[in-house]
Amino acid sequence: MHSKLEHHPVMVDEILSYLAPEKFKTYVDCTFGQGGYCRKILEKTKCNIIAIDRDKDAKKYAQLIKKKYPKNFIFCINNFSRLDHVLKKNDIKKIDGLIFDLGISNTQLNNPTRGFSFSKNGPLDMRMDVKNLDLTAQKIINEFDQHNLSDIFYYYGEERNSKKIAKKIIEFRKRKKISTTFELVELIKKVNNYKKKHPATRVFQALRIYINDELNELDITLKKSLLFLKKNGKIITVAFHSLEDKVIKNFFLRNKEFLKILTKKPITPNEKEIKFNPRSRSARMRVAEILWNYFFLQT
Repeated sequence: MHSKLEHHPVMVDEILSYLAPEKFKTYVDCTFGQGGYCRKILEKTKCNIIAIDRDKDAKKYAQLIKKKYPKNFIFCINNFSRLDHVLKKNDIKKIDGLIFDLGISNTQLNNPTRGFSFSKNGPLDMRMDVKNLDLTAQKIINEFDQHNLSDIFYYYGEERNSKKIAKKIIEFRKRKKISTTFELVELIKKVNNYKKKHPATRVFQALRIYINDELNELDITLKKSLLFLKKNGKIITVAFHSLEDKVIKNFFLRNKEFLKILTKKPITPNEKEIKFNPRSRSARMRVAEILWNYFFLQT
């Protein structure tokens, strides 16, 4: 089995420091990916981890960890917004910590057939769950009207040229269907000429977030986490763009009576990590601790 990891977990030392995993305690990794955090946590202490990922491609990496830690590791293919169902299915009533490494994993990004990358030519897909989601990037680009396209690019990608790009897409698709990532990239390049970012970064981000309902998924899961986290349990999040970070920040602030915010400002990777893993540059880590039993207060 292929075991080489292509994905480097971001700020893993900082996460371990805040999580401070203990023997026999139970933690949830909501975004398993290639299992970088799970592996490091299990190497540190004999705790229990429930890992969740909606992408079936993560299963091969989970099997490697399961083989090494058969009694301490459970993997579930599911949306992390179904946290309550995952815990109930595994007869877990309370947890001691929750980790989110948001955004996209290299497993997805490096596979051209998934359509996530603007630097690899492939079909316009971008579904994290290819089995259960019908909405693809190709469907949006070829069927949504100009106003809806512009709104998606602007709201989910913060793309300032959203209207111009939407117009360009509408004009082009009158002549030909847009089927590949490179076709879309070429259209965007006619409008954008960013120096520091790839011209298609924001549009691809917007499509991915919209298709996979990522902001809503995150908000739902954060709310549900309060029902299961024990007193002193931690919520640790790593976000890669401002929209995700805003959802997290607002959630922490809204629930200050239940949460102690441990990171007044988000923690960012150090220069050494950025040099080793340039994709970590935009990462923002936030941590909160449960002050008391939220579920008890609701009953």
